[in-house]
Amino acid sequence: MRQFVGFAAAAAVTAMVGVAFAAEGDQFLIRGDSTKGMLEQNMLNISTAEKIAQACVAEATKEGVKVSIAIMDQFGEPIYFYRMDGQGKINIDTAFMKAKTVLNTRQPSKATMNQVLQGRASELRQYQFGNFANSGGLPIVVNGNQFVGAIGVGGSAPKPPVWSDEICAWRALNQVMGKQPDLLPDVRPAAAAGGAGRG
Repeated sequence: MRQFVGFAAAAAVTAMVGVAFAAEGDQFLIRGDSTKGMLEQNMLNISTAEKIAQACVAEATKEGVKVSIAIMDQFGEPIYFYRMDGQGKINIDTAFMKAKTVLNTRQPSKATMNQVLQGRASELRQYQFGNFANSGGLPIVVNGNQFVGAIGVGGSAPKPPVWSDEICAWRALNQVMGKQPDLLPDVRPAAAAGGAGRG
């Protein structure tokens, strides 16, 4: 009987923690009547997407740079887009390309860039898969492991390790959604690191 009571208590605590954890993520998702027509419970809401974009704009403004920001849902549909004054077509396109790379790979777009730099994949091959081998795209995740979308930031010149499009996105996600995973390390091209070329 003691084992059953102990097991029941542990299950109740686990359920309460799970409900609290899920409730934390709920504030970022579409809820209520809006979900009925979509038959989808895990979509980033417009309010959260707008807050993320505006936090990124604020970071870019502090750095004295301009960016374009594309936020997409987990199905690849745009939720929110923002272009700062002075951003051209290429800046806009790269923001969307970075977000799409995250959608394809479910990891930061820098992972694709690092594969190319390390000679583990060619840039042409990645492009054929619809991936853009450049940093600036990050997954948007709630409740620890629920992928709900992607952010892509384009348009500013990187100044690692203090600034890049990716850092802009990461800081914005941290401000709006809480602690995010650390960014992937910057890697050097395989030839510069002493590795063999791609041939």
